Amino acid sequence: MSRLPITGPRIPAPTRRQRPLHTLAARLTERDLWLLDMLLEHSVLTSTHIAQLLRTSRRSATRRLRTLVSLDLLTTFRPQLPLGSAPMHYTLGRTGAALLAARLATTPGALGWRPDTPSRIAFSPTLVHDLGVADFFSVLAQRSTTAAHLSTWWSERRCREQWGDLARPDAYGTSATPTSSASYFLEHDTGSEPLTQLARKLDDFAQLAIATRSRPLVLFSLHSGRREVNLHQRFTAHPTLDRLAVATFARDQPLSPADAAWLPVGGTGRRLALVELPNGWPTERRPSTAALAEGADRACSPAPHPLSPGHPARPRP
Repeated sequence: MSRLPITGPRIPAPTRRQRPLHTLAARLTERDLWLLDMLLEHSVLTSTHIAQLLRTSRRSATRRLRTLVSLDLLTTFRPQLPLGSAPMHYTLGRTGAALLAARLATTPGALGWRPDTPSRIAFSPTLVHDLGVADFFSVLAQRSTTAAHLSTWWSERRCREQWGDLARPDAYGTSATPTSSASYFLEHDTGSEPLTQLARKLDDFAQLAIATRSRPLVLFSLHSGRREVNLHQRFTAHPTLDRLAVATFARDQPLSPADAAWLPVGGTGRRLALVELPNGWPTERRPSTAALAEGADRACSPAPHPLSPGHPARPRP
């Protein structure tokens, strides 16, 4: 994959003295601290993602983000596109990492942050893919209501720490209603891998199913409708479907992942919303509804709730 030129990252000069952390106590809101947690978890988010997650305008989000950058809590860069301009991209800054480490009585290094982390993210060959995963969950968060909402969003890194010897999903999530929930693994397809490679991922998820004694729901967010048709043809008779429930979504259709846009492989033949997917197969083939990750988080830092403080669908402490 060819890389596009990058503007930034805007990283404070090494000689700049770090602001004493206690002086920030009166300047940071609950939502600011939540955003720092989210950037530790997910590494990079654009101004568009952050506005969606905060349920505010991009202009309003940008004003606050500029303040956080000026405090060295965040760093920022902007990829250069062939046409138009990309939104600003934000990662955790040096002071932001130090603040989170202080809150958890640990060090930035123990949290996985290094001084070169912003540069590694900006020039990562998986940046476009990682932003695609963030697109998916940011839409789910923005569209969340008390009737159906996103309640869990784990990063690829957290998934690797939890299940890395079995399967390596791009993310793990849970969507919930007041009476039910659907937990799932996400595979974000950019169209660059052959379908045979996607099929091989099912073998890994089948091993996870055996180890966890569950029937996982695996979601494929696909590059195009044509690819979705071809994938269904290849997957329908796949032997791992005895242990897995698989559903697909094509990103070139005029629907979002928060809509009734998911097509179960070998299921009812109609598209369903995420929270409806457990009922998309005959009873004996329905996915497990229990959250695989509940009470089993092995990471150093707890996963932040994907809905921002003050979101009407976020449970109150």
